[in-house]
Amino acid sequence: MQFGKLVSAHLPNAVVAATIFTLYNIYIGDISDPVTIGVEYLTYVTVIFIGFVVITPILNKAFGSVST
Repeated sequence: MQFGKLVSAHLPNAVVAATIFTLYNIYIGDISDPVTIGVEYLTYVTVIFIGFVVITPILNKAFGSVST
């Protein structure tokens, strides 16, 4: 799969998930420094995006071959 297709398929989901996690951490008072917020947000986006890219083909292969 081309990198452009991977980005367009998974990056929006990763951004939404990272935003939710970051807002939750701000809400509970875990982080308050703007630099820390930015670093955690970018870390969340990166890790979640990589997770989607790695997990999606595995799930497609596992559940795509199931016949009923």
